[in-house]
Amino acid sequence: MTLYLFIFVVMNILVIQTTDSGVYYHRQRAPHYTWEESGDEFVDDIVVIVESNHRDKIMEVINNYHFDIVQFSVSNTGFEHIPHFLDFMKRRGSKFVLDIDDRYYKRPDVKKGIKQADAITTVSENLADYYFKYGAKRYPYVIENGVDSKERQFFNYPVANDQPIFGYLGSTRHQADLQMMQYDFNSRELLVVCEEYKDILNVNHYTTLKHWNEYAWEYNAIDVALAPLIDTTFNNSKSFLKVIEAGFKKKGIICSDIEPYNRKIHDDFKDVIDLIPLGTSWKDRIESYTVEEAHQRGEELYKLVQPYELRNLNKKRRDIYQEIINR
Repeated sequence: MTLYLFIFVVMNILVIQTTDSGVYYHRQRAPHYTWEESGDEFVDDIVVIVESNHRDKIMEVINNYHFDIVQFSVSNTGFEHIPHFLDFMKRRGSKFVLDIDDRYYKRPDVKKGIKQADAITTVSENLADYYFKYGAKRYPYVIENGVDSKERQFFNYPVANDQPIFGYLGSTRHQADLQMMQYDFNSRELLVVCEEYKDILNVNHYTTLKHWNEYAWEYNAIDVALAPLIDTTFNNSKSFLKVIEAGFKKKGIICSDIEPYNRKIHDDFKDVIDLIPLGTSWKDRIESYTVEEAHQRGEELYKLVQPYELRNLNKKRRDIYQEIINR
């Protein structure tokens, strides 16, 4: 009989919370609060999340634990406040991992952070290429965005609509994206989560923007999500998250035929999501969608997004952290 011995190396991770935005939720909080549930090798790891302005708490935890990884996000933070702390932690043997979710390179604090980082993690190959070109010591690691399927806001609550209800669940400053659909929804039901859009597309229903801990509840009211994006380098660097969210909520989705939605690694999705070419009206596809098709596509999409459940993604994240520690 063959005996197999599995040795798991324990790691300690300090996450410095630098914002209370959706970026913090998706790139810091959610991946790390699901850490312990991600596999046998995770259960003895220590993960601590501390707000960057709680200096007494930071000093308390670093006096109690040696941290192998110190993780920051660049979102809405200023690296001018933390270089001495990072130098101190690196002298203690910690590795500094900088997570970057967008094109922030022109910010002086981001340039400084890139130079200090032992490794960069990001959401797409597009961004990895960008930051490797602009100063990263090594090619950044790509860790996709994902969903905690055990969080109640991502539970499935089927709706029973006679006609499909469409939903644009993006945040503010997306007027140009909405207008590119070339459709005013005067004969279809559309829900948006921002009042400023109500006059752009003849919107029927709108709600207010929600906090990251409740925004996904809005999917419960719709059958088909909309993800229009104009073709810019900024938009091309976005993650696949809108498709992933729609999948876990078992909704259909219509997207612009650009990066990130037509990204090569997402080829498996192209028979399930609709990709509308730039410059083409969304009218025909929107008006041909049925409730039955939305349910069918939602079920198919749900199966495809399972690798993007955070506990699955954390296996990749832990392997990356281990590789960084071993350098």
